[in-house]
Amino acid sequence: MRIPPGARVYLTTVISLAGVALATWFGMQAGAATTTGRGWWTLGAVLASVTAAGVPAYEQIRKERLRARAHRAAVDAAVAMQVTMNDALDPIVRQLGRVATAGRHERAALAEAAVPMVLDSAAHLAGTGRVRACLFRFTPGAPTVLAPAAYAGRVDDPLEPITEGTGEGDLVFGMIRHNQHLFCPDLDASPLPGWHVSPPQTYQSFAAVPVAAGPNAFGMLMVDTLERDGVRRTDVPLIRLLGGLLAVALA
Repeated sequence: MRIPPGARVYLTTVISLAGVALATWFGMQAGAATTTGRGWWTLGAVLASVTAAGVPAYEQIRKERLRARAHRAAVDAAVAMQVTMNDALDPIVRQLGRVATAGRHERAALAEAAVPMVLDSAAHLAGTGRVRACLFRFTPGAPTVLAPAAYAGRVDDPLEPITEGTGEGDLVFGMIRHNQHLFCPDLDASPLPGWHVSPPQTYQSFAAVPVAAGPNAFGMLMVDTLERDGVRRTDVPLIRLLGGLLAVALA
């Protein structure tokens, strides 16, 4: 049976105090006993003292072992994540190398082939649960509109275009102009001002970053999940990196 941590601390303290009390009492009895009975009282005092000192010592050793086990698990998880990222990003970097060295006629096709690779990496590396990655690209005409161009990950109803001058448009286009990002871990508890999630959309958390290279903007990369805190703030740097790789492909 597994003892809860709070109960374990209480139980350890009680046993230790009881051992100290018993050791004291046995010692007093040993001092007052005759020669024939003194040995047993002395043995009881020794055993109680060992219990009083041994239980906290064992608990400390157990905690150190658990701490070491947790540290090893964290290191193993970090190594596994690094291997996963290397496996996911290496093909993208190689593809971008082909784009950079390709001729004019082959370049566009190779660049478009890199887009689903980046989106797939975003859907599998960023966030938890059912994740969707979407690339928004500018459409010609006025007003300026960002329209969904490609998806990866969760299959869901398509996202709506974002038009400049609307509440969402002001957020998104301001983000792109200033090379910032949008992040919301819980749209129910702390929605972004001007950002609305209308049916049939049901995502609960998201992050959006510019797809831009220097002064040239090509669109926006958005990653969302159906779970609260499914996209974490620690995911944003990776999503920004992937947005930069998309910009390299589209440049």
